[in-house]
Amino acid sequence: MAMILVADSGATKTHWVLLENGAVQNEIYSKGFNPYYYSADDFTSSLLEEFFKKISFNDISAIYFYAAGCSSKANVNIVTNALSKIFVNATIFAHHDLYGAAIALLGNERGIACILGTGSNSCLWDGQNIIHNVPSVGYLLGDEGGGTYTGKLLVREILLGIADKEISELFYESLGLNFSSVLDRIYKEPNPNQFLSQQTRFLRDHIDHPYCREIVTRSFNDFVDVQLIKYPGVKSLPASFTGSIAANFSPILKEVLDYHNIKMGKVIKEPMQGLISYHSR
Repeated sequence: MAMILVADSGATKTHWVLLENGAVQNEIYSKGFNPYYYSADDFTSSLLEEFFKKISFNDISAIYFYAAGCSSKANVNIVTNALSKIFVNATIFAHHDLYGAAIALLGNERGIACILGTGSNSCLWDGQNIIHNVPSVGYLLGDEGGGTYTGKLLVREILLGIADKEISELFYESLGLNFSSVLDRIYKEPNPNQFLSQQTRFLRDHIDHPYCREIVTRSFNDFVDVQLIKYPGVKSLPASFTGSIAANFSPILKEVLDYHNIKMGKVIKEPMQGLISYHSR
């Protein structure tokens, strides 16, 4: 029996699927793991806790682990070494989450694969490999189109007093915060990127308001300007997307792509279903 684990690891959680002879046998969720931010010991401890009694570690023959942070050889080694301590009979394949997104979205077809979740990233995919990638420089310097960037656009204009007055009042009321406490949440508490990204829920709830729609449109336009137009052949290749922001605001995303004469391909909220199909084959 061929038993493999496929994992999609994001900032907050890792989605694991156990496949036996191509059929899904189990789904497990554990904490997210980015080797830039967490130690291998934290990772293994979390796995031992989350996987206890759910699967037999020794029965797994291969693991395909796709995660943000697996973009360097050093970080890939951290992941593979941590996993091999638990899954002693498994061959470990660790790749960047962008590689997993390309497989999930495009399989063996040529195109542009994009992630629009908390952060953003993109690549040109030739059907087997990433052949071009505009660098993603994180939420402090980039992540255009992603949740943190979009939330930052909204919060910045509200704090500066240049946002729509009605939206500003609704924003403070919905959060139960004021000007000073929003600043405290950003500068004095941990994970400001997650706080900013969470404000896309407010945008989604009020997307019929022209101001909220303009914020999302502006964020997607910035993603096109900084990322997509850098790829050769962008006007002739489909651009496909995975991530909550792409899924939640797909009509606006399509409008922006149409404006730039870029063809929209597939849009999926999470890449796992595509990864299951690919690895089942």
